[in-house]
Amino acid sequence: MDTIQTRNDIRKDFSDIVFINIPEGFDVSNQSLPIDKSKLLPVQLPEGSKQIDPVQGISMQTIAAAIIKLLAYREDHEDTPYYRQLLLAMQPDVAQELQIAAIAKAQKQDFEFAEELFLAANHLNPDIVEHYINLSVLYGQQAQLAKEASNEERYDTFIGRQLDILQKGLLRHPLSELLLAEIGMLNLYLGNEEIALEHLNAYLRIAQPSEKRDIIEAQVAQVSERLEEDSTLYAAFDEMQLGNHEQALRLVETFISRRPKAWEGYFIKGWALRVSEQFQKAADTFVTCLEAGGRNSDIYNELSLCMSALGNDELAKDYLEIALEMESGNITLLTNLAYLYLKDEQFNRVNELYQAAKELDPNDPLVKHLKEELVKRTGLTEDDDVIDI
Repeated sequence: MDTIQTRNDIRKDFSDIVFINIPEGFDVSNQSLPIDKSKLLPVQLPEGSKQIDPVQGISMQTIAAAIIKLLAYREDHEDTPYYRQLLLAMQPDVAQELQIAAIAKAQKQDFEFAEELFLAANHLNPDIVEHYINLSVLYGQQAQLAKEASNEERYDTFIGRQLDILQKGLLRHPLSELLLAEIGMLNLYLGNEEIALEHLNAYLRIAQPSEKRDIIEAQVAQVSERLEEDSTLYAAFDEMQLGNHEQALRLVETFISRRPKAWEGYFIKGWALRVSEQFQKAADTFVTCLEAGGRNSDIYNELSLCMSALGNDELAKDYLEIALEMESGNITLLTNLAYLYLKDEQFNRVNELYQAAKELDPNDPLVKHLKEELVKRTGLTEDDDVIDI
């Protein structure tokens, strides 16, 4: 598996930068640069070199390259304000030049160098919103490549960096339309809908009329409506947990009227109908749940309970067998099926199911009760072979 390079390797290690003293006799009074002899001057060594070349010496380019690297990855260096001032004196439009160079590197997929240049520009002038956006786009490109390569670790890393740089930008520019829209849409893409709505609603409060605003407003309305519907579904589920199946049924009918293709609504409706002993309606609803795309053992278990209550034990067994194929380690399913076979005196099958349940948890109350019933009906201990009568 590929590994993410941390900020302590390749360009992010600083073994290629040396710090030199300005000689005591060096006259800085006629220099155009704001040289401070009390501070060390960073110089980037040529690739593969361990010391300054005595022939080539020191150039403005090697000083600028060292400062750019320090601004990118050592923003907290004690002399950063001095280095920033020095770099701006050398190249007044350096922030723009860094952006142009970084974009070119990103287009060639030289992402490490592009990141360094974007970070340096950002730390050189954190008041430019586009600096944060450009870094976000760079990390987003790398996240997409990682996703296409099915590399989840790389994907998570770059998504994390993308969120981090946008959050840093928003802390400094809380009323930026660009940043609010960008971080809102990213969270929407990631499924963080409530966080997304928080930022996108803030964007809508300040954004000027535009096609972009219209698109975001439509998405916000759609997501808000879905979240409201989901809250209705969760409320219905809570009412079922509390034993209020009539209230749950009223709530879930509202949900289904708005989301008729969502299987979750039919599951809770079927559950409420089954609890209220409307077994045929419940069974029909669970079939609709399956038709809507629901696929889990709970649905088949509920169908089994309905069929058993309606006197169709054979179909009830079939549904439970399907449920066990989906979740073989479920004690409730194992014991429910065992009781159906116990009614038919198919004791060998009951014993098989009991043994499987006992392996999972011999102290479970359902397992203990099944053991008692099996011994009562057969007169045999669990160590005896069971032969169907």
